Amino acid sequence: MAATDPTRRTATPPWRGFHHIALVTPDLDATMKFYTEVLGMHVTAVFPASDRNGRHCFIKPGETEAWGLHVFEQPDVQLFPYPADMQRFVFVPGALQHIAFALPSRADAEALRERLSAFGIPTTPINTIGPIQNMLFRDNNGILLEATWPAADDQ
Repeated sequence: MAATDPTRRTATPPWRGFHHIALVTPDLDATMKFYTEVLGMHVTAVFPASDRNGRHCFIKPGETEAWGLHVFEQPDVQLFPYPADMQRFVFVPGALQHIAFALPSRADAEALRERLSAFGIPTTPINTIGPIQNMLFRDNNGILLEATWPAADDQ
């Protein structure tokens, strides 16, 4: 009797997207401040330190089903920040490459660019990649972030 392929015995999972992305920071308060005060996101829960891990929180980027970022505080963490030159897309070995957040329109992206500038945070020029446009910038930990929106949007 021939062996059957075990991958054919069950249906594929009904994935609904990402639930959250876990990150570490040496300073949870500074990270919460960046994402709330600079980017306008919302901290939905803050958990105290335990025997398993340091303080941690969820930061939600708008009205989405996903829980967003799950940020853990680890004061002695060694982060691998993105290189200073954001003009070239350079991959950093052993590091998270970037996190992309969706915006509805170019007008919203321009407003974000003005807001980031007011906080002294540089951005890349706007790039077009097929059906999307984007710009890049860094968070308080040096993590590369991307704001992206539909390229067809002429607002």
